[in-house]
Amino acid sequence: MNYPVNWIGLWKKLTKFMSFAISIPVLFVFIIRFFTTGFSFDKTFEHVAIWQLPIFILCIVLFSAAFGFAISLAFKFAQIKIENDNLIGRNYWFVTKSIPLSGIKELYPFSNNGIEAIVADAGSHGKVYISTYTVKLEELVELIESKMQGSGNA
Repeated sequence: MNYPVNWIGLWKKLTKFMSFAISIPVLFVFIIRFFTTGFSFDKTFEHVAIWQLPIFILCIVLFSAAFGFAISLAFKFAQIKIENDNLIGRNYWFVTKSIPLSGIKELYPFSNNGIEAIVADAGSHGKVYISTYTVKLEELVELIESKMQGSGNA
């Protein structure tokens, strides 16, 4: 069975996340500069025209969209497969990993820089990271848990 990743939904989320993560510090720099220049718009924006600010913000959003697209496109290839009682997916370094379903010891959440996943940890067999944007994620987690319970690992 194949469980593809909803990479378009991930792209939208990453675009928003990165846009805010870049825009908020830039906004704070402008605010701090405004306070340190004695509340003077002319001195605060002496190197930037006011009409350039929306273009600057638009460039931040476009950069975020392009970078988010590249990341989410890579996640399109991070689909999860179940074949011959093995869970086949990507590890932390995005290398394809196959672990036995009966060998999975625990499932736990993972989050880093806007990337969220569920880790299927099979001890010495390795780990597989399952994106939270995987289609039919609940069904997949239930299937993994049933195999864990069936082998007495849960």
